[in-house]
Amino acid sequence: MASEPVLNQEEVDALLNGMNEGRVSTGGAMSRGEARRYELGHEARVVRGRLPTLEIIHQRFGPLYRTSLGTILRRPVGLTVKTSRTMRFADYLATLPMPSSINVLGLAPLHGLALLVLPPGLVSAVVENFFGGKGRKARIEGREFTAVEERLVAMLRDSACNDLASAWSKVHPMRIDCVASECNPQFANVLPANEALLVADFEVDIDGNNDSLQVVMPFATVEPLREVLGASVQEQRPQDAERWAVSLREEIADAEVELTTVVGRAQVRLSELLDFRPGDIIPCDFTGRVTVYAEDVPVLRGQFGVSRGQQSVKVEERLLRGRSIDTPPVTTRQ
Repeated sequence: MASEPVLNQEEVDALLNGMNEGRVSTGGAMSRGEARRYELGHEARVVRGRLPTLEIIHQRFGPLYRTSLGTILRRPVGLTVKTSRTMRFADYLATLPMPSSINVLGLAPLHGLALLVLPPGLVSAVVENFFGGKGRKARIEGREFTAVEERLVAMLRDSACNDLASAWSKVHPMRIDCVASECNPQFANVLPANEALLVADFEVDIDGNNDSLQVVMPFATVEPLREVLGASVQEQRPQDAERWAVSLREEIADAEVELTTVVGRAQVRLSELLDFRPGDIIPCDFTGRVTVYAEDVPVLRGQFGVSRGQQSVKVEERLLRGRSIDTPPVTTRQ
């Protein structure tokens, strides 16, 4: 009779994952009193606890950089902030393809470096869009960037440095500059192999093509600010309320809305609509006054006319929120 397994498949998978991630030791048991060798220079730094303020900084950086990318490409760009993760520097380099735009950033007055990493797919999509294409990705793996690609990478990097400095300004003002760049991960040994990294991923969407850029902060660089970065969101809320209100007003003021003007309304029966022919005239209740809607919300009312050869509305009244007004018909706008 076969014996029952000690562990089920779910427990076996959890054990294997723990061994791969280093949470489960694979070494044999030590005898009582036995000493284990410990090398200070080769042990990886252990990062404990979350840094909620650093996540807020990344949340600020995302919209700023989305606007900068849209300005460079002259078209809307999507950017989503992903959850941060921790990795060893050697393991992180192993995930980067060749070529990758690895930009080493100085964070004065902090002592230490940071990385801004742009994947080849993002660089290719930016080049394609910048010169009027549809954002398709070209295969550039296995070679260095061309002079044109390097020029555009510099534009992306400089904008990212400015936006990252703005995102940090309310927490710890700093000057962020690029001190070096490399496209081959094998030659980007700017940090010890066991250095603990805080990797923030940002997914960029350009015409449906998605790629992820990373802002990489060594834990040793931000460790002097750990008390500030580790403060809870609740502790910061009273001090940041006014600043967030100002930022929210600025973002709302920059939002684009579609304006629609209802010139007149008409009601017809379906039988009459089916009998319409080219040249037929549909009478409307146009009185000269029109209502302007912003995303189907009535905001203005005025006189309809012509100004400098363009159909225009002379604003006479601003409609207050909550003021009763007829619901705009969806199918009879003209």
